[in-house]
Amino acid sequence: MTGMSPLQGSQADIILWSKYYYVALTSLWVYDCILCVPDSVAFLVDSRCGLGTMFYLACSHLPSAFMLLNMLLTFLPRGSYTLCRFIYITNICVGFLSMFSAECIFLLRTIAIWYRERKFMVFKIINTIAYLIPIIVCFQEFILSMGECSIPGGIGYVDSKARSQVIIVYCLLVAGESEILVCVLYRTFESHGSWKIENRLMRGLMHHNLLYFSCSFGFSLAVILATVFLPFPVVHMIAETQVIVLSLLVTRMHRDFWRSDRVSCGNDGVDLSLTTFMAATPDIVPEDTTGSRPCADG
Repeated sequence: MTGMSPLQGSQADIILWSKYYYVALTSLWVYDCILCVPDSVAFLVDSRCGLGTMFYLACSHLPSAFMLLNMLLTFLPRGSYTLCRFIYITNICVGFLSMFSAECIFLLRTIAIWYRERKFMVFKIINTIAYLIPIIVCFQEFILSMGECSIPGGIGYVDSKARSQVIIVYCLLVAGESEILVCVLYRTFESHGSWKIENRLMRGLMHHNLLYFSCSFGFSLAVILATVFLPFPVVHMIAETQVIVLSLLVTRMHRDFWRSDRVSCGNDGVDLSLTTFMAATPDIVPEDTTGSRPCADG
């Protein structure tokens, strides 16, 4: 009997461990979904429908399809190259849309705290498009240059060109998130003039942005380092984890922010969870001097 080569053995080990890992990751996602059903229903029933709600729905539902596609790649006993490639590309697109929805939630919040100034809105829209175009191009180049695709397992190897495309995408992601964070911090300290921020809305937004950026930066750095030093299936696992964890984080922060505002102001208050594009942000300014915000304003 001919033994397996070291490379074949390594790939077999990665596929085996990835099965355990993806089961655990899927279980985490399903557990969180079940746990948060009451909060999700209350949020969707009581909040106003708008752009923010649409992005929230994408963030909370797309990862289910994302994990389903990944489980198919991992657990189907066999499949053609064409099927594997189709599932893998669809998985990439769904993951990208989920991440894009999360980023758009923070983009809408940033525009809101800038009082929806026309110049700033135009700048951010153009800026977002400027990031999206090279990211989409890199995804296309990656898809064209990725190697053999097998079921189970997915992509086992990619060449140096495809790896460079992955690195560029995650560097652009970090750059875009850094820019959003800088805009939030600048507006916050410009409005309050000190590190002691008494406005609860601004303070909550700043904390959320810092937490999200820290988690995303850590995952993106891990993906970049894994792309350089580790087999590509490991890169894929880290990227999958990033999509799921950040989706969980964003949806929870979005609901918690909305709920905390409703609790403090009552159900008759205006929704300032920024689930719509019409947040009453100009009323933030009086709080700079009074240290309080009337509940009628949300």
